[in-house]
Amino acid sequence: MFLTFCKIGLFSFGGGYAILAMIQQEVVTKNAWITSSEFADIVAISQMTPGPIAINAATFIGYRQGGILGSVACTLGVIFPSIILMIAITLTYIKLSKLPWFQNIFQKLRFVTLGLIAAAMILIGKTAFPDFFSIIIFVAALFVSWRWKTNPIYILLGTAVIGMILG
Repeated sequence: MFLTFCKIGLFSFGGGYAILAMIQQEVVTKNAWITSSEFADIVAISQMTPGPIAINAATFIGYRQGGILGSVACTLGVIFPSIILMIAITLTYIKLSKLPWFQNIFQKLRFVTLGLIAAAMILIGKTAFPDFFSIIIFVAALFVSWRWKTNPIYILLGTAVIGMILG
């Protein structure tokens, strides 16, 4: 089970939805650890609980197959490849971070990242701000957050109430 979930973890780029077919292939079709119905239940429950789908599935299936030890083994299996990749990337970054050409690459990547964020803001802004009223609420929420360091939950609740009353 550990190696199966290592394989799932290794290819889990892009989030759980990107890897659902592989998880289903491994745990339902190939190994028959759970049924298709139980797999659908895992996906539904994963939407209600914190954590990525792959980790929730690994924890549940591991528990079903091997109790607490199986649960721990499968959960570690799904995160193990990410841990190894991050250690390798971090060590490489530390080794290269002082080199001028490497610093130059990261300097350029900052501008690219800023451009991508700006593009996403423009695309989402068209939907998020359908009228002038929405822009006013956004600017007010931004000001309250910046000026008084207000908890985002309170800002969310306040803007929801304002939207219901005035909108």
